[in-house]
Amino acid sequence: MLIEEPQPLRSLRFAVLDLETTGGCPKAFWDKKERFHAASEITDVGVVKMCGPVIEGGFEMLSAIEGDYPPFIQRLTGITPAMLIEAEPWERVAWRLSGELEGRVWVAHHAPFDGSFLKAWLPHGLWHRHRLICTRLLAKALIPEAKSRALHQLCLLLDIHNRRAHRALPDAEATAELMQHLLARAEEKNLDAEAFIKLGEVAWGRL
Repeated sequence: MLIEEPQPLRSLRFAVLDLETTGGCPKAFWDKKERFHAASEITDVGVVKMCGPVIEGGFEMLSAIEGDYPPFIQRLTGITPAMLIEAEPWERVAWRLSGELEGRVWVAHHAPFDGSFLKAWLPHGLWHRHRLICTRLLAKALIPEAKSRALHQLCLLLDIHNRRAHRALPDAEATAELMQHLLARAEEKNLDAEAFIKLGEVAWGRL
């Protein structure tokens, strides 16, 4: 029987991503008091493509929205309603984003959050054939000295500069740099590609 050789870490192709949204609910729902809550929308997407630890390029795009845009989120992100009025509709953003994500392992710092929006807002066939890993989970295993696994705290610990927190591309860039540290530590432990993915994988069925 042919036994496949373990795939080396440096052969993995990643799409490190971050999303900014209008809230935390990717799907509309009715609460227990029979009040309707509209789905939160995606306002900003950022992707950094990597091959192993090597940065290959970045992508960012704003998305127009149809619903409300809470003022506190506007202040947090610096994204104004006027900026979104000029942005492309989600269908076009999704088409461009799909090309950046295709054929790569998807990575996010708080993957259950970003993953739930990707699952709700991208075609089933796209997310279903890709794997999603979380750098928070990887940091728990590979950076045990970290007292907090929040992105800004890990950036302080590892001397990573985030040029604009709460914007999609800068957060994705900071997460990509965090990935470089995580990959280096995984190599020190002689982890292969599959072991590394399983250490941080988030199952789509749980989102």
